[in-house]
Amino acid sequence: FGYLVKPFAHDKDAIQALVLFAEVAAYYKSQGKTFADGLEELFEKFGYFEEKTISLDFPGIHGNDEMGAIISQFRDKQPDTIGGLKVIRAQDFSKSIQTTVNGKITTLPQPKANVLKYWLEDGSWVAIRPSGT
Repeated sequence: FGYLVKPFAHDKDAIQALVLFAEVAAYYKSQGKTFADGLEELFEKFGYFEEKTISLDFPGIHGNDEMGAIISQFRDKQPDTIGGLKVIRAQDFSKSIQTTVNGKITTLPQPKANVLKYWLEDGSWVAIRPSGT
């Protein structure tokens, strides 16, 4: 699904990740190590990271309406937990607001978009966004 390391590219793609991969590989090669050695070193220092993307398909003439209804349900009734973990803050990019579990509301600086993002107590997050792609 791509990576967007810096915002000079307008969309996530493999180009930025490829350049970073080459830079990391060259750095570790200069130390007489393989990329795998370097990756393990990074894991030991920063921990492991897991990402999972789930894409649902809503085909047909009513697909956009179905997606809209689902995100509206999440927007109208924010979940308290996801996967057994407490939601500690929620971001609604269509309203440019972030709400914490204690009710504090702050403004988000990002452009408005039809995206909801839920931050969980363990530092992980879940984002929901309808897409036409």
